[in-house]
Amino acid sequence: MEPNSLRTKVPAFLSDLGKATLRGIRKCPRCGTYNGTRGLSCKNKTCGTIFRYGARKQPSVEAVKIITGSDLQVYSVRQRDRGPDYRCFVELGVSETTIQTVDGTIITQLSSGRCYVPSCLKAATQGVVENQCQHIKLAVNCQAEATPLTLKSSVLNAMQASPETKQTIWQLATEPTGPLVQRITKNILVVKCKASQKHSLGYLHTSFVQKIGAKSLPERRFFCSCQTLKSHKSNASKDEAVPRCIHFFACICAFASDETLAQEFSDFLNFDSSGRWCG
Repeated sequence: MEPNSLRTKVPAFLSDLGKATLRGIRKCPRCGTYNGTRGLSCKNKTCGTIFRYGARKQPSVEAVKIITGSDLQVYSVRQRDRGPDYRCFVELGVSETTIQTVDGTIITQLSSGRCYVPSCLKAATQGVVENQCQHIKLAVNCQAEATPLTLKSSVLNAMQASPETKQTIWQLATEPTGPLVQRITKNILVVKCKASQKHSLGYLHTSFVQKIGAKSLPERRFFCSCQTLKSHKSNASKDEAVPRCIHFFACICAFASDETLAQEFSDFLNFDSSGRWCG
């Protein structure tokens, strides 16, 4: 077929468009597939790289009940004044009060709560707050429960970690005090830990965040409340080893033990023995 016959099929209103450009599309930094600039993720199903999240972000879950494996009622509660990714722990309990009446003694059960935000703890001990703080109120009205994640012993044994780390993780996982790792939100998890002055309940929060930076490079951040450092960027420096605490290994083991989670957090699973992320 001659070129002239092809030109005749082009509508008149498209005849002056000029040379085709790449405007409106971009190349996936991971697999090289071309996607529309308005796309939220790569259209290559085997890649699935997230470019950005929708303008309407999912509302953060205010309070989530943690599975403790006992009568202990612990909740992960969002700290509204600090942002969606900042959470604290609240413990709820029941106390009995004896009331003497004419007809006899009545035992009444009263709900009590303790918030572990430092400012709330200080106010409670000083008697400044007469009513319950906002975090306890959120826990009282909680309707959501954390999602427990399983750990496979075969995955733990194959993980690149010291024998001491693996042994500690296995001991924590086999304790009858609930799952070792529980998912609270898309990015935040609760991990069991050894009880200390800072983590008196024996739980702490970790977060795994994946996003595309300004230069269209994947940016992966991990933070654990056992650390005093700020969030660590995986692409900050090639020679800088990423701090990996035992709680990081516990979460990584849980991700690798589930096929769906392994795909979702695949970038976090791809790290080498030197502690650097694999791009």
